[in-house]
Amino acid sequence: MILALRYALAATLLCLAACSSSPKPSYDAERARAHAGYSELDNATGATAPQQATYTSDYSGTGTPVNYTGISRPVLMVVPATSGKGEFEKASMEGINEYLTEKGYEVCSQEGSEDLFALIQMQGDISGNGDDMSYMAGLALGADIYIKFSGSIKNGMVTAEISAYETSTARLLGTKTGSVQDHGSSRENQRYLVHSAAQKAMPALERTIHSYWTEDLKKGVQYKVVMRIGERFSGTALEDLQDQGISALRNRFKSVKINAMTEKTIDLVVYADPAEYPDAFAVYSAIRQAMASLAQAKKNNIVNKLIILELN
Repeated sequence: MILALRYALAATLLCLAACSSSPKPSYDAERARAHAGYSELDNATGATAPQQATYTSDYSGTGTPVNYTGISRPVLMVVPATSGKGEFEKASMEGINEYLTEKGYEVCSQEGSEDLFALIQMQGDISGNGDDMSYMAGLALGADIYIKFSGSIKNGMVTAEISAYETSTARLLGTKTGSVQDHGSSRENQRYLVHSAAQKAMPALERTIHSYWTEDLKKGVQYKVVMRIGERFSGTALEDLQDQGISALRNRFKSVKINAMTEKTIDLVVYADPAEYPDAFAVYSAIRQAMASLAQAKKNNIVNKLIILELN
C-alpha cells in the first residue's frame, strides 16, 4: 500500500514534467509536496525512509557541463529497452526524466497518444521495418533523440545501462552505465538505489547527446520521409522517378540521407533549414513542389517530424 501511494505521488510529478515547452521549468513546489506526502505516509504507518541512498534529482557528475548557448535543445523521449513495467523500470524512468527536466529539456511521453501505434504500424507496413519501432514513436511525438534504459540488481550492485539514439534513423549515439552498491537493501530502498544508478549514468550520456546535437544542427533540422510509389511506375519510369526525385530533393534541401530504397518505397531523411522550413508541413510542400514534374505527391500522414506520402 505504501509503495503504491509513493508511486502515485511520483507519477503526479512526472505528469507535470512531461512535454513541457518552457526552457527551464521549475517543479520545486510540486516536488516538495510529493516529499511531504512521503513523510505523511511514513508517519501514518510507522515506516522509516530508506537510508542507503538519497532520492535526489541533482546528481553531481564529473566532467564538463554541457552548454546550449545560442542553439536549441533537442526534444527527448525515454523508453524502457524491454516491455517490462516493474519497480526497476518505474524507478529508472523517474530518475532519467527528473534529471532531464531539471536540466531544462523537453521530454515527451508515449502515454496518452491514442493514434500513435496505428501510425507506427502503418509506417512499418509501408517500409517493411517492423522490428524496433521506438524511433517511429519518437518521430510521431516530435522527439529528436530517444533514450532507452535497462539494468539489473545482482552481485551486490544496482546497475543501470542507458543508451541514446538518433530518432530519424535509430542510429546508436552512445551507451553509459551507472552503478551503486546494494548492501542487501530492502525492496523499497532498492527503488531509491535504481533511481540513483540511472541518474549516475546521465551526465556522461548528456555530453554525448550534446556533442551529436551541436554537430547535427549544422546540417539542419531532420525530418523522416517515407514515400510509397504507385503501381503505374515500373521499369525505366520507376528508375527515372527514383533517380530524378532524389536529385530534385537534394537541390531543394541542405542534405538528404537515404535510409532504405525498395522497388516501391523510398525511406529517407531530409535536413531542412528551419528559417525556410519551420515545420513538417512546409517540408512536405517543398517535397511536393520538387516532385511535381515527375509524379503527384499526396500526403498520407504528417505528424511532427514524420512525413508519409504517396507518389502517383
